[in-house]
Amino acid sequence: MQSDFSAKSRRRSAAYKAASSGGESLTVLLDFWREEGVAQIDNRGDTILHFLAVNGNVAGFGILDPLSIKDLETANSCGDTPLHEAARFGKRNMVEMILRKEKDLVFLPNNLGETPLYVAAASGEKEIFTLLANFDFNKLTMKRNDGKNVLHAAVAHDCYALAIDLVNLYPELVNERDNEGMTALNLLATKRLSFRSGSNYLFAEIGKTPSVPIQMIETIIYNCIPPRYIESKLGGNQTQTGTKIIRVERLSFTESLLGNSWLQEIDEAKQKHILALILAKMLVKNYDWNYSTQMPSPLIQASKLKVDELVVEIVQMHPEAVENLDELGRNIMHIAAEHKDRFLFDYLLKTVPSRNRMLADVDRQGNTILHYAANVGTPFFTSTTDLTKSNVGTPFSTSTTGHTKSNVGTPFFTSTTDHTRSICCVMAVLMMMWGMLWFNYIKYNLHPRLRDVKNSDGLKAEEIFERNHLRVRKEAETSVRELSNSMLVLSTLLCTINFAAIFTVPGGFEENTGLPILLDKVQQELWMLMFYLGAALFSSVFTMGTLLSFLLCKFYSNDFYISLPTKIIIAIISVFYATAFTILACLQALNLENIFLNKDVWWLIIAVVAVGFIMTLIYIDLAFPVFDYMYYLVSYSFFVSYKK
Repeated sequence: MQSDFSAKSRRRSAAYKAASSGGESLTVLLDFWREEGVAQIDNRGDTILHFLAVNGNVAGFGILDPLSIKDLETANSCGDTPLHEAARFGKRNMVEMILRKEKDLVFLPNNLGETPLYVAAASGEKEIFTLLANFDFNKLTMKRNDGKNVLHAAVAHDCYALAIDLVNLYPELVNERDNEGMTALNLLATKRLSFRSGSNYLFAEIGKTPSVPIQMIETIIYNCIPPRYIESKLGGNQTQTGTKIIRVERLSFTESLLGNSWLQEIDEAKQKHILALILAKMLVKNYDWNYSTQMPSPLIQASKLKVDELVVEIVQMHPEAVENLDELGRNIMHIAAEHKDRFLFDYLLKTVPSRNRMLADVDRQGNTILHYAANVGTPFFTSTTDLTKSNVGTPFSTSTTGHTKSNVGTPFFTSTTDHTRSICCVMAVLMMMWGMLWFNYIKYNLHPRLRDVKNSDGLKAEEIFERNHLRVRKEAETSVRELSNSMLVLSTLLCTINFAAIFTVPGGFEENTGLPILLDKVQQELWMLMFYLGAALFSSVFTMGTLLSFLLCKFYSNDFYISLPTKIIIAIISVFYATAFTILACLQALNLENIFLNKDVWWLIIAVVAVGFIMTLIYIDLAFPVFDYMYYLVSYSFFVSYKK
């Protein structure tokens, strides 16, 4: 009995391997078929026919004749037939062979109600989809049990090229809703990572990744990569007017260069963003804008997830849609203020005619736009259910600490629920700075009479800001004091070193006059050394004074708006110059000793240049967020006109 089980196991293993190959393995397949037929091979219920379909082994499939309809209808535990698997993996020859044996298999659904046509759409297999659609395309084959059609499937799985073709061929699919009331446009509004605004390849988002220099390089590369797809209008003898995409052939050198895994990732992201934007324009154009409160609004969804490109397309084609309100009575300006979406808020201020009305809107709880700007976090939801049904994310549903579930973003740094008890020291300072900047920016755009409005809980916006930012402010205060103490030690050490170096110049001093011995020989080089030492000493003392002012600061919330950022900038610049001039003084001292004239120390020059370059990159990485903040502070303060 045991030997029979072992023989059966070996036979199945051999058949499994033979399913992906040809030649002599066909005999193994034929022997297995005669012995076991459509017996299950794994715990997913797959048969040898499923594995032949997955691998596209047409030769192996052909020798198993005669195959009955019952054999071809054999499904695994998910309800998938061999035709489902062939359609999923784009095995055209296998699909054609199966359909030649039995055409009605195209109507057979799996456990989710997905037909092979639906599976091909979800997998982005355009050729297979076209082949199956030629047999039949009706309500039975293009939908599954939850009401999602093939266009839903293509959008859900980021198959935007196929989705564009579906909109051109079957525009009626655009306005079909699933069982949750979601259209393809609603679904696309939740795909933030499919658009450039959700990526790291924006100059406005520099600082979002751990390494600022690398992000800058990647953003430049992103802008330099040529597009693979361009948009073109259908015309001529076409029966349908619409948009098609044309694939652009690129130079072989460009293709080989972009074959690198790092550059390939950036290239694929850019092409995906291009296709998603083209699809968004088509869906918005064909969308039936039913402003019923029972249906989820794509504009509200896109605003909540900061899909700025989709919001812009909707506002441009349907400007009246900006008047839509969500389930809490908020317009998209409220949402932009809550999520600290600088681009969207500025865009609405410049383009929307009814911006004054939108700024003055009050939600169902009496909250103005300034109340929403008082939030610490920026809530993001990844699931469709959360987007349409959840009320989480208002500034009044927070915990005692005032934090909501959110993602960390740039330039408006936010916290997460998991980090409310252990906020990163630098992050707490940046959160307070950006929070104050955004709150004041919204306040200056708001009518003065609305700044002191109380909500239904009797709270003003400033009171909510102080309550929500209480813990972050305390963390920021502790962090600034600790960093000041550490930097104070560094600046004191630099000051001591340079002060001592002034009286210990190379060559020593003359006994009679007290002047440096090298003063007559290399006067210019010696004065250069003294300049470096003096500049380093002055910068060190200046740094010490700036750091002492941190220890005397009261750390009110308003201090994080202008006062503290300015002091931080001064401290960063002064300690940089103190360090740089100290290093230059060291190199100049070595130059006075004629060290660099020695041919055996060429490695020292290379080492100095390499260390200087690396330290510069580290400095840019560390100091960029603060300089970025100062840029927007100056921009909002002096280059933005507030229209009441």
